[in-house]
Amino acid sequence: MWIILGLFISLSVSALSSFEQLKNVKILKVLPNNIIMVDRGLEDGLLRNDHVKFSHDEVGYSARAVCLQAKATMSYWKLYRIPESEAFSKDLTYTISGLADREIPFQNAKIRDDEISFADDKKADPGPNPFTVKRDLPQKLTERDLLEASGPREEKLFIEKAILRDQLTQDLSDYRFSVYASPFTKQSINDGESLRYGFRGGNFGSRYRLQTQFEQQQSKLRDPQNDKTVSTRSTTGNAQFSVNRLKPWLSSLSLINYNSTRFSSLGTPKSHWQFGALGFTWHILESKTWEYVDLSYIPLYDMRTTDTLRENGTRAQEKENGLRHGLRLGFRSKLNEKVSLENLLWYRPYQQLATWEFDASDMNLTNDLKIIFNVTNNFFFDYNLIFQRDKLWRTLSKLPENNTINALNMRYDFDI
Repeated sequence: MWIILGLFISLSVSALSSFEQLKNVKILKVLPNNIIMVDRGLEDGLLRNDHVKFSHDEVGYSARAVCLQAKATMSYWKLYRIPESEAFSKDLTYTISGLADREIPFQNAKIRDDEISFADDKKADPGPNPFTVKRDLPQKLTERDLLEASGPREEKLFIEKAILRDQLTQDLSDYRFSVYASPFTKQSINDGESLRYGFRGGNFGSRYRLQTQFEQQQSKLRDPQNDKTVSTRSTTGNAQFSVNRLKPWLSSLSLINYNSTRFSSLGTPKSHWQFGALGFTWHILESKTWEYVDLSYIPLYDMRTTDTLRENGTRAQEKENGLRHGLRLGFRSKLNEKVSLENLLWYRPYQQLATWEFDASDMNLTNDLKIIFNVTNNFFFDYNLIFQRDKLWRTLSKLPENNTINALNMRYDFDI
């Protein structure tokens, strides 16, 4: 296994990989039809038909592009999805980030089929207006658009850009689904072996991002209370919305979580909702190896209903509402073109609303580790190791407060 993993890590490719970045890229020339020439080429690992995103620290996302021709120290790019033509200037430096080929919209994929050559101009006269990059996204103008902004960093302009409806529509149109199933799942809390299946959805929007997930797990397991074998089902779901890059290092976060689980004949919990209206994500690190390292905080309104068993054998329901302080640490590392490592840690200590008493031992902790193997462009194998710690399993249901889940997922991605 370690030999195979070592071979995966040692693989290398000459083209710009997904999420790989080149910084301090300058535009040398702007040509008709939204074609630009930049000062990076084959020596920097750029090849014809590479798919990338252009961005700037101050302006943010600028455009997507496909490489038409690459030479030793320069390359030509066809731009598309250009929200603001003013974002392009020879006076600025840009960051090129590699994108997956599957993210090229169908109508733009034909760019890669055209053979285009460019003559070397030793000296080019830029003329009175060399910047011929044109906006290619629709926009409905209003009176606000006619007002002259006092500066690109003014708070008024910042807020207006954050709620731009056209950008929201454009971002959400680029939505992808993943369906997955786990023929093998084993968890420690009740010696359960299960069939686990579900779907995930998400978009690659430059500004607005929506992620959804729904999962069910059907199990045959041993009931720790009476040592009988029972069949049960657990359901989880969540939705997350974020406004990406309010600042180069900051994004907003809003989410809803739901789960319903039966580790015994009782619902533990019968239903558990968490609502987070507004939180923030700090982008700590992005590099060639680390696709992202993020830290998030969001206050969560927590509503939980748990089935309990009285001493006389009758059932009752225990309801608890309170506040949880959600802290999330996530990262994704690309080991090579085929193998990625992803981890998501949630720590959510509880606070009573009536007394504001803080209970750090009731942490509702979850750590979700994935090793992702990309078999083809759309087909994946995921090994999933999940650790859960919930004090209420012990205090309300007399179950162990720790649970470990091992699962092997088969996943397929597709566009809608």
